[in-house]
Amino acid sequence: MAGKKTVKLGTVCIVGPGLIGGSIGLGLKKKGLAELVIGVGHRSPSLTKALKMGAIDRATQDIEKGASDADIVILCTSVRLIPQMAAKAVPVMKRGAILTDVGSTKQHIVKCIQGIKRKDIPFIGGHPIAGSERRGIEAAKADLFEGRLCILTPVGRNTGALRTIKALWQGLGAKINILSADEHDRTLAATSHLPLLLAASLVNTVGAKRLPYTGPGFRDMTRIASSDPALWRDILFQNRSAVLGALVSFQKKLSSIKLAMHEEKPARLSSQLMRAKRLRDTV
Repeated sequence: MAGKKTVKLGTVCIVGPGLIGGSIGLGLKKKGLAELVIGVGHRSPSLTKALKMGAIDRATQDIEKGASDADIVILCTSVRLIPQMAAKAVPVMKRGAILTDVGSTKQHIVKCIQGIKRKDIPFIGGHPIAGSERRGIEAAKADLFEGRLCILTPVGRNTGALRTIKALWQGLGAKINILSADEHDRTLAATSHLPLLLAASLVNTVGAKRLPYTGPGFRDMTRIASSDPALWRDILFQNRSAVLGALVSFQKKLSSIKLAMHEEKPARLSSQLMRAKRLRDTV
């Protein structure tokens, strides 16, 4: 950040200071982006840890109290709880304050929030692609978003609010991409939600008896299978239509490989493996 103008975001309320929320708080404070960071949570021990770690300046279990003082409210709970938290926060937010989130799905959340939001409270959907199979404030890091992509899904023409939320994520080191809620969900179904299902299916296919014989490749491919099942269940069902479409596309690719093996067509198999290698090598 040396040589760059520091953006001051005022008071930021983080609802759910866990891995993502706690990392946002640590980053905001480390880089001096916010004057005050308020943490809202339902578990007192987690809030105490967040205070001790320096992820937040003030803690409360009352979302209305935390949100009423904020210039920006960031919903960092599970996707299932985000609409509920928005319904509690929006009525007490200051005029012109900004509501945003970090949810892994967008269409469902946008639809719910549009049904409750005030015209003077812009909502800018957000999704940092920086998760982990680990959860909780203990896993939070100030540099979690450095060099990572953050997708924003603005609702309506809120250019000022969008500029502010872009500045927040860029201040945390993230790169920004703008998508519609529909584009976000179809894209993430293929790049994030499908891989979770594939990792889980691979682990279940191998089974307990063969796990001791797995190597680094298997562990790399299946790391996300260790993620919280309840959290992912909610994500997958909220984005059910797009995930089902991604599964159909994957099954077609897998069937093509299966056919090449069945018909003993090594050239066809090599072609598909080479195409995958070339694509993967661009990442």
